[in-house]
Amino acid sequence: MGKRVTTLLATATLATMALVGQASATAAHDASSPAAARSAAARVDATQTRYAPFTLNHNESVSSNTARLIMQSDGNLVVYDEFNRARWASNTVGRGWTARLQTDGNFVVYTRSNRPVWASNTDGRPGSRLVVQDDGNVVIYDGSRAVWATGTDH
Repeated sequence: MGKRVTTLLATATLATMALVGQASATAAHDASSPAAARSAAARVDATQTRYAPFTLNHNESVSSNTARLIMQSDGNLVVYDEFNRARWASNTVGRGWTARLQTDGNFVVYTRSNRPVWASNTDGRPGSRLVVQDDGNVVIYDGSRAVWATGTDH
């Protein structure tokens, strides 16, 4: 009888451990768990939106999980991916000083003496916003319509 009780206890213990393990695994992957909710919120919050007037000065950047828009100290406005590979550039090396999203909706790179050297040509759209998206693309939206993009989504 002692051997039978020991066997039953061992079986019950193993069954309980298996159920606890399944419950833990389910909770870790369940979208309603706090950890999953925080992770989902981090993904959603990673997309960065800037409204005019907005300026990027030397070595300033705006980032999402998969893209970083930076006004480099060499004057070039560049989009880097999550592996730090350049995916798009304004080609304003040696000329650019700041990048500004203006109230008219145009995104412009200016020289130190305030001359434009590159523009998105999206003027005439007040209220537009610049979005560094989590898909790697940098987009200017006028309302819900994309009016300019770097084409760096991946």
